[in-house]
Amino acid sequence: MTLPPYTPEETRAGLIAGISAYLIWGLLPLYLKLVGFADPMEVLAQRILWSVPTLIIGIALLSGVVGGLREMRAALRPRLLGALTLSAIFIFFNWAIYVWAVANDRVLDAALAYFLAPLVQVAIGVVFYKERLSAPQWAALAFATVGVVVQGVALGAAPWISLALCATWCAYTVVRKRAPVPAATGLFFETVILVPPAIGLLLWLGARGALTFGDGLTPALLFVLAGPATAIPLALFSFGARRLPFATIGLLQYIAPSLQFLIGMAYGEHMNALRAGSFALIWVGLALFSYDVWRRERRARAALQA
Repeated sequence: MTLPPYTPEETRAGLIAGISAYLIWGLLPLYLKLVGFADPMEVLAQRILWSVPTLIIGIALLSGVVGGLREMRAALRPRLLGALTLSAIFIFFNWAIYVWAVANDRVLDAALAYFLAPLVQVAIGVVFYKERLSAPQWAALAFATVGVVVQGVALGAAPWISLALCATWCAYTVVRKRAPVPAATGLFFETVILVPPAIGLLLWLGARGALTFGDGLTPALLFVLAGPATAIPLALFSFGARRLPFATIGLLQYIAPSLQFLIGMAYGEHMNALRAGSFALIWVGLALFSYDVWRRERRARAALQA
């Protein structure tokens, strides 16, 4: 077994791509605030529809026309399409909850969800795949669990938005692992599968007179940007993930919820001492988890170089 054959320049390019992807994901609430004039369901539907042509262009640029067609043809198998249909359902609800949360000034809830996601994925590994955890990982899960309980006390109820976002995202990642297709190709099929529901949402909104797409050039252009806002960070992440150690990717993923947290604070969302304490507990858990991942990655690479 050898180390990935990437030069320092390629690794640096991968790091830039990875950071860029998470920066875009972290700043996504700002874009969603810009389209806040529209019903969240229209924003969801437009994001799905404009992602399709953007992903076609992205796949052609990443893999070439012939390579892209080969990837799409390889995905046209019943078992793969079944997995992609299920993952499409999870990502549909994840996007719907996220768009609704931002539109209703619940960006902090979204940030909490994506802080929790890496730790919940570790728990899934224990429950469903019988994976063993190290002492720091158990401690990380304990801190996160207490943090969620404290968050519930601070809110006076369970943080359902955060838990729903986290659950749908984690379920999506589990299902996608069972569909071995390139990230952009997989998302293309998922969005194509979701086109009929998206059109149905637009027809329903149109019947209510609630569509805003035809209200002028600016709303239309803002909705068109939903495609690149979905596809570009995915392409950047795919490029970076192939050139970076797992530990580095693990640390980069906290960029997005950290930016979302700051955006939520900047928009004046509710924060008291108890709620701040819950985030602090989760951050301690993430620090333990990140340290353990970094330590294991360092040992593995040292062993490979020996």
